[in-house]
Amino acid sequence: MKLSVNRNELWQGIDTVLDAVPSKPALPVLANILLVAEDNTLALSATDLDLSIRTEVPATVEQKGRITVPARTFADIAREWPEAELSILVENDRLRLSGDLGDAESGEGAYSLSGMAADEFPGMPTSLEGVSISFGDSEELNAKLLLDMINKTSFAVSKDDTRPVLNGVLWRIDSEGMEMVATDGSRLACYRRSLDLGVQSDQEAGVIVPPQALTQMGKLLSGHDGAVEVTLGETQLFLSTGTTHLLSRLIEGPYVDYAQVIPKENDKNLRVDINRLLPTVRRVSILSSSYTRQVRLKLDVSSIELSAASPEIGGEAREQIPASFDGEEMEIGYNAQFLMEILRKMDTQTVRFELNNNVTAALLKPDLIEEGEDYFCLLMPLRPTG
Repeated sequence: MKLSVNRNELWQGIDTVLDAVPSKPALPVLANILLVAEDNTLALSATDLDLSIRTEVPATVEQKGRITVPARTFADIAREWPEAELSILVENDRLRLSGDLGDAESGEGAYSLSGMAADEFPGMPTSLEGVSISFGDSEELNAKLLLDMINKTSFAVSKDDTRPVLNGVLWRIDSEGMEMVATDGSRLACYRRSLDLGVQSDQEAGVIVPPQALTQMGKLLSGHDGAVEVTLGETQLFLSTGTTHLLSRLIEGPYVDYAQVIPKENDKNLRVDINRLLPTVRRVSILSSSYTRQVRLKLDVSSIELSAASPEIGGEAREQIPASFDGEEMEIGYNAQFLMEILRKMDTQTVRFELNNNVTAALLKPDLIEEGEDYFCLLMPLRPTG
């Protein structure tokens, strides 16, 4: 195998696949990146057997070939190499990198690594059977929408391994659109978009996507304005941006019946400016209990009084901000971190709390939404302390 490649292109390719390299590989070859040189491209692949990523970068290929090399070491060399053309030569399962270091005093550099045979590396399919959606075909259905749906729901995924189905985001597709839902039992995020996906009623699908796959999908979609193809299979998800492919195993099992926990009788509305509420919660929470992170909200018709107390250090905090509330006076407590995470996901200036009482869940919604969009978060209150 013999080729030359631009350092920036090579590093971009390595960075794209590197997160799929496991920190504790089940097989020695999984600690490596697979390099395949053919047809003026260099393909790079990595996998932990649950998540696989493959990407292509342009290269001048003189001799085709395949090899796997230690991922972290290869990445470190490419990261530190100056912006210049790199030559890669593989002979007898050893990879040699050489080229101009971009510094007259340094001259040329040469590094060599022992590799492993490419035949030992697990294969990755280039397609998948299932329900496919093309993002990028219209202004409504594009990569930004998919990225927004991931960002507005994945933060609520549970980190408790005792309920595996909650360790991912439910992604449902039907004839009327698509929906993503995540919950950890204390909060829930749901984003639905009404769209014509060209999906028939007998093609409806619902899968649970693990967080590592969602993180990598977000990374691939961020700044990507081209077409994206996604296929939801029975046990796997496949995403393609053209030059980059991602394959992820799905979480098995039925998702919780989240519709049962969404309150139907929250008839009291609190409206408040997010730019006032968010920094106030952040400041007041400095003196909240390190165990509960609780911030209390005392509501009246025209204001919110926020307070917190820390028994551990004997600290107290209290602030008041303007708001609009159409119910009777009420005091309710929330986990400050959970509340701030939800507020950061709201795209409008004003957030609306739909409340019933101080012991049942609140629904938080942006005050303005686009046509065909439905986004809300559910947040459970905390019991008063002390």
